[in-house]
Amino acid sequence: MSASIDEKEKAPARLTVEQVARRLNCSVESVYILTKRRLLKPLGHPSANCTRYYARCYIERLEVDEAWLARMSDVLVEFKWNKNHGKADES
Repeated sequence: MSASIDEKEKAPARLTVEQVARRLNCSVESVYILTKRRLLKPLGHPSANCTRYYARCYIERLEVDEAWLARMSDVLVEFKWNKNHGKADES
């Protein structure tokens, strides 16, 4: 039990795109797609060329939400299908 407490104390409150991708078991590109489709919400109002950070507590809630994970999978499959079939992104 103390190991999990120690891990939480060491984990940062703000996660980078790479850390979010690792936690959600997807690519960095997928995190950008999910953010563009508004399934993920970065902290603050980052401009297009800024580093985006995500709240750890927010990502932890999404990790256990089965309905959200299903929506995430559907969005990513749809994006890849459109990309493979030469269709424009419909955001």
